[in-house]
Amino acid sequence: MKTIEEIASAVESGMADLQGKVKKFDELQTETKQAVGELTAVKNTVNKQAEVIAKLNAAVAAMDKERNLASPVARFTSSEKRCDWLVGVFKMALNNGKLDTLSPSQRTAVTGVDSGIGAAVTPQETSAMIYDALLTYGQWSTLGVVPVGSRTQILPLVTARPTAYWVAQGAQITEGAITGSSVTLTIKEAAAWIPVARALLDDAEGDMAGYLLEQLAQAVAYRLDWACFQADGTNDSTDGAYTGIASGGTAATAANGNTTVANLDLEDFVRCLTTIDAGLLQRPCKWWMHPQVLAKVVQIRDSNGRPIFQTALEAPAGNSIGSILGYPVVLAGAMPSTDSAGNVVAVFGDPQGCAVGVRKQFEMARSDEFQFDYNRACFRQIVRAGVIIKSATSFAKLTLAAA
Repeated sequence: MKTIEEIASAVESGMADLQGKVKKFDELQTETKQAVGELTAVKNTVNKQAEVIAKLNAAVAAMDKERNLASPVARFTSSEKRCDWLVGVFKMALNNGKLDTLSPSQRTAVTGVDSGIGAAVTPQETSAMIYDALLTYGQWSTLGVVPVGSRTQILPLVTARPTAYWVAQGAQITEGAITGSSVTLTIKEAAAWIPVARALLDDAEGDMAGYLLEQLAQAVAYRLDWACFQADGTNDSTDGAYTGIASGGTAATAANGNTTVANLDLEDFVRCLTTIDAGLLQRPCKWWMHPQVLAKVVQIRDSNGRPIFQTALEAPAGNSIGSILGYPVVLAGAMPSTDSAGNVVAVFGDPQGCAVGVRKQFEMARSDEFQFDYNRACFRQIVRAGVIIKSATSFAKLTLAAA
């Protein structure tokens, strides 16, 4: 009996120990399930973050694409196939229809002759990377661009909308009418051409093609920018009888004593907003100014010591580097940059107040015969376009006070 009791006690003790282990296993299983749940939640959060980051990257890519499409050169070079095609065209043209695959370093010159005649010199290679510190142009596209189907086009201009009146039941309605006028847009040609030594093009193996295209496009874009922003109406090869917004807008003169950009106050910029037609402030108005002028404007502060210029991070302003009084700033190299008494330093207004008619997009041509006796190839860029201000009160030109 004693042995049986000892066995029973041992069994009972073993059962208790087993139940304790089962309990601990159940607790461990619960903790494991909880840990798996937490890991699943973390995974879902990470997946959501990855999804958000992917959407942000897509938005940034879309913004970059939109910004590039504003420039004809950027629009052309955004396609790798078009770039390859252009380089191929240059190579084929320079080698009489045969694509030369030899690089300049592989071309060896005649040896064993007098080096004085230059025949024993190996051609030097032209680098594809060309550095410049030049302003870029093409801000005419920030104004009211309209396609034009003929050399001249009449643009309607509304100065007042119909008036509505309260009328008694059954009474005659008072007549109303839209009033306004029109302006005539005339198209002209802006063109530029440059001669290039065929030897340079040959040695560069077409690497100069993109740079030449860009420089010609910039030359034509500058002339069109000048007509949009700073031309004074003179009928010559510089202004083309066009008047830019910095000349044809309505003057908003700074307060007495504010003869430089550094002296300007917040009130001077507010004056621009109150100079244009009141209804335009509900539209997507902009500021246009030269980059060096903006560099001085960023130092201007309000009465609370805050800069009047807000960066794109501080106040997003839609495809611009920043804003003033809530309106985006556009940097234009063709805007006036003289910082002295009586000069215009910025323009504020509605882009649609100035029409930029484009009859034909940028056209590039090449000729090998024009300067045949110089062994040069000539490249030409042309755009047929015109500029006209629809209403002078659509733009306020911030003018420094007189000395």
